[in-house]
Amino acid sequence: MEATAGRPRFSVVVPTHQRRERVVHNVEALAKQELSSFEVVVVVDGGSDGTAAALRELSPPFPLTVLEQENSGAAEARNAGARAAGGEILLFLDDDMEADPTMLAEHERSHREGADLVVGDMPLHPDSPQNLLSWGVGLWASSRRERLTADGAEIGADDLLTGQMSISREAFAHVGGFDTSFTREGMFGGEDIDFGLRVVKAGFTVAYNPAAISYQYYDVDPAAYLRRTREAGRSEEELVLKHPEQGSRLDEGPAFHTRRSRWFLGPLVAAPEAFSWPLRAVAVALVRSGRQGAWVRRLFFGLRTMEHLRGVRQARRAFAGEDSVAVLAYHAVSDLGEDPVLAEYGVPAERLAEQLDGLAARGWNFVGLDAVLAAFEGRGSLPRRAALVTFDDCYVDLLGEGLPVLVERSVPALAFAVAGLTGASNEWDRPLGARELPLLDSAGLRQLAASGVEIGSHAMTHRPLARLEQAEVANEVADSTAKLESLGLPRPRALSYPHGETNAAVEAAAREAGYLVAFTVDPGIADRSCDRLALPRIEVLASDSMRTLRVKLATARWPARWRGLALRAARLLP
Repeated sequence: MEATAGRPRFSVVVPTHQRRERVVHNVEALAKQELSSFEVVVVVDGGSDGTAAALRELSPPFPLTVLEQENSGAAEARNAGARAAGGEILLFLDDDMEADPTMLAEHERSHREGADLVVGDMPLHPDSPQNLLSWGVGLWASSRRERLTADGAEIGADDLLTGQMSISREAFAHVGGFDTSFTREGMFGGEDIDFGLRVVKAGFTVAYNPAAISYQYYDVDPAAYLRRTREAGRSEEELVLKHPEQGSRLDEGPAFHTRRSRWFLGPLVAAPEAFSWPLRAVAVALVRSGRQGAWVRRLFFGLRTMEHLRGVRQARRAFAGEDSVAVLAYHAVSDLGEDPVLAEYGVPAERLAEQLDGLAARGWNFVGLDAVLAAFEGRGSLPRRAALVTFDDCYVDLLGEGLPVLVERSVPALAFAVAGLTGASNEWDRPLGARELPLLDSAGLRQLAASGVEIGSHAMTHRPLARLEQAEVANEVADSTAKLESLGLPRPRALSYPHGETNAAVEAAAREAGYLVAFTVDPGIADRSCDRLALPRIEVLASDSMRTLRVKLATARWPARWRGLALRAARLLP
């Protein structure tokens, strides 16, 4: 395919910061490209090492544009380069990448075959300093190539790395370029993954071409590497704010894999930075000296996990102070006495009133689902100590006993109906020996909705979704939406997983069915960093005194062991 007259086929955009010798070398290396229709745009992102002047002294056989900007990060540098570029295809290349002579020709071949975005192979440059970090990068690069060339391999958004990536100008404009909000103080953030996610969501065709090669000259100081790792943890949390459906992928991130590392390094995640400084200094010195033994690898990469988790924790603490909500989960509004199965799941109306009044007296503010969604989507904010009241199952007593308590106090609520059993009873509990409890019929649900209680879905039959076949899960989730609408209710926006059980497949079905949020019964406080299809709740049980409920709220984010100890202590107090 020939370039349009007067316009090069490719624009190679190179952001750079404080790497004069390396970027000059790599720009000169582009003169060896077999494909000749290209230009190069280098964006000097701040710095004081004379990079721009050195580049302007070059006389390459291709058009070279050198732009300068204050240090704003690679995302803004790439956007600036794209704005100045004239090519039909933008190829982003990091300043530490030396292009193989066939690189552009291979990208051209993939685009000619129909790809909108192409990524290539990025092996370690053989001249890279030989140390633990370059060893790790080389291992990552070879593993990535092996994974992406395997039969049936799928290219994920995480694979669309801007170290070497080309995209048609039209596709780049459609997704809006790189999001610069991920950048902090000129450092990198999660803009690579965010860009890849938006490209995939937009339906563009992506391709991996292992023959499109650039060699990465990896020379990063180990102290800077650890700082970057912390930034990566922070950026992953911000990524979830923009792409909530990605919340579950973070569970697969770095973690301590041995008991020794968990006990030795785990406590340092939450400790002040000064506590881990001596250990970091020792590890950095060892890596700088060239040590690569097994124990050095374990120490340094354990510290890498620690720094990543520290970044995650810092981001979550920042988010937790804003737009967080405690979601209370009630069931029946009645005294279920000595029922062997349901006794703990009945909170009488007078106890419900006592708890709502007690929380209000201690500064808690009751909000509805509208306010929660607006805050999570950045359209509003929640008051301090926000609480959302929810009821599972929609028993008849919610209308007769619970609604008057809510209305008298102007407390909004969210109730989850078992769509396929409206007007029936708790059939899922009866085989366990539970007493029969009637469920609201369609008229009762409509009366609740007219009184300000939003009706969500508790699936069709209350079966534990995580144990069903995928087709059954889809039917339970999607059919409940249609069923509730057929009863004259608004389309449900929220789902409560029966028995609180969920997994990735269940959450995917919930997303496909159009739910905006879904709730578990895992303890915690819901905020913008949470996966919106796996939001935590605090179960309120018959045995919960006001003191116990306060302890549940105060310890909602604690590890399970310590939270359990605090609750046991609260129940022992007179």
